[in-house]
Amino acid sequence: MKNLFLTILSTLILTLTTCAQSTPTPPKTPKTSKGTSYSITFDTDDAKDNSSVSIKRNDDIYKFSARFHESKTGSIKKLLVDKLGKSNLKIVGDTYRWIKTENGEKLYDCKLTDTTLKIYVDKEYANSKMIDMMDEFGTVLKDAISGTDSKQEAEENAKRELKRAERELAKAKRKLERLKRKIKN
Repeated sequence: MKNLFLTILSTLILTLTTCAQSTPTPPKTPKTSKGTSYSITFDTDDAKDNSSVSIKRNDDIYKFSARFHESKTGSIKKLLVDKLGKSNLKIVGDTYRWIKTENGEKLYDCKLTDTTLKIYVDKEYANSKMIDMMDEFGTVLKDAISGTDSKQEAEENAKRELKRAERELAKAKRKLERLKRKIKN
């Protein structure tokens, strides 16, 4: 009986340890990159004023895409030539393309057609000066394509935020005064 008990007990322990659940390995956290992205579309009754601009920024890339009326191509081309120069420029038909490489790696690629502009900057290879230059230039291009003024928009947004904060402050002061009166009574 003792042997039977020990046999059953050892079989039970062996079965439990064999079938016991092990601690699962947690999944690897996916690589994410923080960034911003926005798209603006300007749609009017006049086709010459219709345009769209999309800008994507994250840790790895900077992308600028725009679609516009062909009447804006000349002014955009002038901005690009003034900023990027002619040394990296290749012209095929109506397509203007600036590609800058260093040590066999593409730092940026800028392609202008009659109605589109695409800029790609690889942040892994481009230095911070070039990244900042392209980011600021993207704002200039957005303004030229959309007919807006980013500095003026930023100022107007700041004024709206200030007014909103002042209203919230006044509201908080009124609430404080009510609470003070309530405590006195």
